[in-house]
Amino acid sequence: SDGERQIDTAAAAAYEEHLVAKVFGPWAERVVEIAAPIPGEAVLDAACGTGARVAAPRVAPGDRVVGLDIDPGMVEVAHQLSAGWGVDVEWHCESALALPFADAVFDLCLCLQGPQFFSEPNVGLAELHRVLKPSGRLIASFWCSMEYNKGHHALAQALEKRGIAPATRPFSLGDAEKAQALFTGAGFRDMEFRTEERDALFPSVAAFVEGVAAGAPATRHALAQLPDGGQEDFVTHVEEILEPFTGADGLTLPTRSHIVVARP
Repeated sequence: SDGERQIDTAAAAAYEEHLVAKVFGPWAERVVEIAAPIPGEAVLDAACGTGARVAAPRVAPGDRVVGLDIDPGMVEVAHQLSAGWGVDVEWHCESALALPFADAVFDLCLCLQGPQFFSEPNVGLAELHRVLKPSGRLIASFWCSMEYNKGHHALAQALEKRGIAPATRPFSLGDAEKAQALFTGAGFRDMEFRTEERDALFPSVAAFVEGVAAGAPATRHALAQLPDGGQEDFVTHVEEILEPFTGADGLTLPTRSHIVVARP
């Protein structure tokens, strides 16, 4: 339809190309491994981005596989990609704060690097609690504090030195106790919190900066405030900060995330 053709997928396609393969994809594999979906389960991937791809094949032929994201570009790219998965996925462009589903319909809810971006995380988590069956489970992941995510920490330091506020939202649930209280407040009783680390590999610091600038809207907005001609100097500064993580085979960035398994 005409409406679909007008969806701007450039940012979502850049996110898929630059950040999914190197950063989010390997984490998604790990989180879904912990979630251990089984064939026939009804699965919701909330704040799915361009995803749902890791879980979908594992539950096929699933009872129901649903991907939901508030960003129309993300949903459109996910929809295009899913043609190659061999699994029917139901896509919704909706807010996680008002899920368009009945109570107690999903066996498994995934929310990977999503809760920290909800405008009201308590409301989003309560909605995920509502749509889970009493026997169901939510597996959520969100970044630890920025200092444990070395690439973004370096970007933040270089931006702050230039008087530009960095993107802090991705790391807003870094405090595990604060995060745990949110899940409890949303009605989850049985929770297992773990913290894990993975390396994200980039060919160079410049490739990392370029990838984040292309694929991460908040950071793109911050980088857009660099003065004309200031980009090169900025990358040089980030290279200096990330020198300990740079070697012959490129840039190896430690990333650290909380992973929560929560049951109603």
